[in-house]
Amino acid sequence: MNEIKEIRERVFMKKLMSATAITNPTWYVDERVIFHGQAKPYDYYGAKDPTIVYYGGKYHVFYTGANQGGGWQMLYTSASTISGLKNSARTYMSSIGESYFCAPQVFYFEPKKLWYLIYQDGTHGAAYSTTTNIADPKSWSGPKSLGMSGNMGWDYYVICDDSFAYMYNTPSDGSGRLFVRKTSLSNFPTGWGSPSVALSDTFEGANVYKSLADGQYYLTIEDQKDGRYYELWTSRNAGGPWNKLSEKWAWRGNLSYKADKWTTNVSHGEIIRAGYNQKLEINNIDRVEFLIQGTNSLSGPYQQIIWDLGVIRNYK
Repeated sequence: MNEIKEIRERVFMKKLMSATAITNPTWYVDERVIFHGQAKPYDYYGAKDPTIVYYGGKYHVFYTGANQGGGWQMLYTSASTISGLKNSARTYMSSIGESYFCAPQVFYFEPKKLWYLIYQDGTHGAAYSTTTNIADPKSWSGPKSLGMSGNMGWDYYVICDDSFAYMYNTPSDGSGRLFVRKTSLSNFPTGWGSPSVALSDTFEGANVYKSLADGQYYLTIEDQKDGRYYELWTSRNAGGPWNKLSEKWAWRGNLSYKADKWTTNVSHGEIIRAGYNQKLEINNIDRVEFLIQGTNSLSGPYQQIIWDLGVIRNYK
């Protein structure tokens, strides 16, 4: 039976490779919409790590600010259009309010009728906060542990299917691996099992989405072998196993500038989803808007690299 299952899996993956995403699309670079320094002192050096949902007639964006003192804190903004984010008010997430809390992910968890922010902090490592009102940045609960001890690393990202929640993250050991673990929907946000290795020889900032166009799951992850760029992987399951479609799905070599040339790096970002719930659905991997952090220079201390946020699209 195991042999038959393996054969079926190989046949499926061959079909998948010939029938899915465009592996080297042209990415059209729109203008920046969130600049560093718009919410000083919290984002003195950089606006980073965005997560975005469209809900209630507005785009809601949570992101990391890199301050002058070496700290990382989360900020919030919203607007009815993407371009409107340029001038919308920025709010420091004071209800969470630690010196180190960053790299957020936001989604609405339907089984509990709550909005969740998943992020990393200096107390719990892997942490979360909840609210019933995404439009009120002061309504979020304080940090709570996701129930995993030790230095877990960073860039936690959750996706759910009909039975389980899966959490991906990069460990802090510099191994180039990506971990995944799961828990039941009834136990979420705790009850996580032991991690397994989802990918090797990569970097950080992994996201997973389900495509409504073909029913497949797509994993995007940042690498840094040639500047900052994004790989693309696919699977028929939210927890993998994963098959690489493209080493350089979004990179400096396939960027086409519609506005100013504000970035030659495609770094930590999130695709704008079709919905806002825990299933992280997108319409079509070949027609996405990708809110990224970008810069033209990676020189200098890591904390002091200047990052801004803007949208790139793989369609005209």
